[in-house]
Amino acid sequence: MDIWSDVLEVAPDEIDPETSDFFALGGYSLLALQAIGRLLAAHGIDQDTALELEGLLLNELFEQPTAAAQAACLVANFPR
Repeated sequence: MDIWSDVLEVAPDEIDPETSDFFALGGYSLLALQAIGRLLAAHGIDQDTALELEGLLLNELFEQPTAAAQAACLVANFPR
């Protein structure tokens, strides 16, 4: 939640990972890319792999704009 909180400039306690909508909280596509980049960097994903995951995570965010959906997508597609 810290990444969303920082990028969206919203207090962490105002974000519910299951129900809070990234775009309803003031997000837009460039902020989404920034949040995704920070998420991937925080998990130590190398730049080449990050480029592959970035589009997938962005598409998922537009379809299901919650932090929980982003986490599930990352876990499902995390390089092993």
